[in-house]
Amino acid sequence: MIGYAYVECMMYDVHSLKEKRSILKQLIHQTRKKFNVSITEVEYHDLWQRCAFGVAIVSNQKVIAEKTLQEVVRHMDMRTDLEVTVVDYEWL
Repeated sequence: MIGYAYVECMMYDVHSLKEKRSILKQLIHQTRKKFNVSITEVEYHDLWQRCAFGVAIVSNQKVIAEKTLQEVVRHMDMRTDLEVTVVDYEWL
């Protein structure tokens, strides 16, 4: 079972691409380490205050994959430097 989450976020207090990339680099590193998922920025590379992530996980049980992806989104949502605006899940 492959689970995929598309997550769009807004970053209201970011004023440059350099600042955005610094925050995203930290977020991606922490998420990979904590949840053992694949994550990358997939859209809005040149916009300061907007970002979108693709998060993927492979598991032998859909329940585990679903729970992990929901925890990743919850972890992002708890951050004060970004706001999760859109979440879409897909299952393969």
